[in-house]
Amino acid sequence: MNTSGKITRRIAQRMSSPSSSSSSWARPVVRIATAGVALGLALIIVSTAIVQGFQSEIRELVIGFGSHLQIIPNDPDNNGLVLNEDLLTEISSIEGVKSIAPLHVITGLLETKKSLKGVTVKGISINRSDTTMISSSIIYGKLPIDKSDVLISAPLASKLELDTNDRISLYLVIKNEEVKPRVVRVCGIYETGLLEYDERFIFVNSNLLQEVSNRGVQAVIYLNERIRGGSFGKTLENENPKGRWEPDLDLQDTLITYNWIVGESESSIQDTAILYFRNGKWNAEAGDGSWNLFCEGYEVFIDEYKDLAYLEQKILNTIPYTLTTQNVIRQSPEIFSWLGMLDLNVIVIIGLMVLISIINMVSALLIVILERRSQVGLLKALGMRDSTVIQLFVRYATRIIGGGFIGGNIIGFAICIIQDQTGIITLDPSAYYVSEVPILFDFSRIFLIEIIAFVACTIAMLLPAWYSTRIQPSTALRIK
Repeated sequence: MNTSGKITRRIAQRMSSPSSSSSSWARPVVRIATAGVALGLALIIVSTAIVQGFQSEIRELVIGFGSHLQIIPNDPDNNGLVLNEDLLTEISSIEGVKSIAPLHVITGLLETKKSLKGVTVKGISINRSDTTMISSSIIYGKLPIDKSDVLISAPLASKLELDTNDRISLYLVIKNEEVKPRVVRVCGIYETGLLEYDERFIFVNSNLLQEVSNRGVQAVIYLNERIRGGSFGKTLENENPKGRWEPDLDLQDTLITYNWIVGESESSIQDTAILYFRNGKWNAEAGDGSWNLFCEGYEVFIDEYKDLAYLEQKILNTIPYTLTTQNVIRQSPEIFSWLGMLDLNVIVIIGLMVLISIINMVSALLIVILERRSQVGLLKALGMRDSTVIQLFVRYATRIIGGGFIGGNIIGFAICIIQDQTGIITLDPSAYYVSEVPILFDFSRIFLIEIIAFVACTIAMLLPAWYSTRIQPSTALRIK
């Protein structure tokens, strides 16, 4: 540091010391300016944390009803996908992918004696699906474990006058044309606060949707005058499946178990029925069917939302050309556009608070300069250059701004931590989707905002500091 820099630093330190300003009539103005900077920064911190917390809460709720990414067939008329475990393993090994699971979702209708409600029915696989959001939103009851279970939301339960263990008719719409009724039991009630999703989504065990979708093949054996094998369903080429006996059927040998296998040998949707001799007669067990090998697509959850675009492109390069990806932003554009607009509110708040802080500091610095006109005149008479005088008052203002920033950080983070720990400030979930004001700290973003605000305030101090150069020593030294 050069000599002039040391001198201005020393003088600025003396000017801002409590002993130097104790008798100053500008002291209250400086304190008010410092308090204004502190409150402005505190408001910036609180508003940033609240908006980011709100965005994160709503985003996670929307993602919880679906996923970050869905892998679906290119052909909208495609009758589902056959589970490809090799593809699932390859995608799950991509860095940044948290989990991948089969997607099961169709439309349906809930019917009671008094009302009828259209819903989106999503299947949950307890061992494979990510159920974190739904599990944490259950008010009472449990996730659907059996094929006869259904998890509905509190708004739906209120409208349909349902409670846990109540039975209700569920009509599942297959291929937008075939309707299959099922009687299900309410196993639990959930509520996320995201009303438009709560009223639309119900959750069942994924086995129910796989079973009613009538996909794959099933092997059966008919025991009439002549034992013969039969089949139900269609192959992937929408043809009647062919079957074969292993070993070749020879009813003379009653010690062998015969397998009736439906589907080509290279097909991934085969099913097997069993023929065996017991208690003096031939017995048959039909196959379980290969419906459990099908799904509507795959749902992918990732570690960091900010990596969504990058990972979508990487996954798109991994999957076959018959599949495509659909991310959560394209699935719910209205909500994500609305969440993006909240950033504009933060920018406006930051701009206004920085502007108010600058006005406060400019006013305070001008009053300090007027109070110290004789001191400025003496310094200039002793040979201090105008640029050094400007540097002196900018240093002095920077110390005041720094004190305000320290106070603002203490106030802002204290308010946020108290709210985050206690949830003392509550909200109406029907209007705000959350029950309490959410808080999320993005320290890198807050630090960047503070740096920009500090630099802007400091640069703005050049204008009032420049006013000190207009003070003439001959005039200032005659002022008592």
